[in-house]
Amino acid sequence: MRTLEKLLLTNTFARRMVIFSSIAILGWIDLATGFEYSFSVFYLMPVSIAAWYDSVRSTIITIVVSGLTWLYADFSAGHDYSNPFIPFWNACVRLGFFSIVAMLLIKVRRNLAVLTMMAMQDTLTTLNNVRAFNFEYQLLHKISLRKGMQFAVAMIDLDGFKAVNDQLGHSAGDTVLVKFAQVLKQSSRSSDILARMGGDEFVVVLLDTDHAGAEQYSSKLREIFLSSGLKEQYGIDFSMGIRIFNHLPENCDEATGQADQLMYQAKALGKSQTMICFA
Repeated sequence: MRTLEKLLLTNTFARRMVIFSSIAILGWIDLATGFEYSFSVFYLMPVSIAAWYDSVRSTIITIVVSGLTWLYADFSAGHDYSNPFIPFWNACVRLGFFSIVAMLLIKVRRNLAVLTMMAMQDTLTTLNNVRAFNFEYQLLHKISLRKGMQFAVAMIDLDGFKAVNDQLGHSAGDTVLVKFAQVLKQSSRSSDILARMGGDEFVVVLLDTDHAGAEQYSSKLREIFLSSGLKEQYGIDFSMGIRIFNHLPENCDEATGQADQLMYQAKALGKSQTMICFA
């Protein structure tokens, strides 16, 4: 079942083949059994697959094709109606029924996507939260085992952030966190994983990155940070520890813990530093 769902999610051609093959099969059964047996409710299966896994356009096409298939089967079955308009009326009713179910499924799917994003996103910075980071990390761990690429895990802690909250208030502290999150986004590639771990602590996982790549990332991050005006306006800086792994540890806490130790070593050296080390 999971394999089928994965196929429906990831393979557009296979998904649409399933949709229209099921319509054809249902139409054949509908035609073979005659007008005494009603099969219209079973057309909800391809309609539901299209509404949940495919686009709105594909869903509309599926609804129309399902309705026309039922209408063709009804005519071919030789059902006599008192008025020639009746089968077309029935077809319209079925199209309306299919459309209502499809609209409800699309709305539920969209609401579910929004709720899932909210559950996996830090509400202040819009970065991944801890739950989302743990999920992403497990996917990266599987990639690490399969492809053998190097990863760099960076832990970042803001220096002087407590003073901002104490002297300027928590609203100013929130502004600092949001702006620093934007700095992280500007400094990172789309393939890198960013998350706020809580408070003023952030984590970045750099994919396919060696020691030279980690140094380049550190330099780029500090350059963008300095141009952001955060240091001049709020008097903050950041300390960072980057641990490079040939293979990511299975336990997420082990990877972040090692990077965290390097970050505290950077703080011990006088803050505003970056420590980079191989695992």
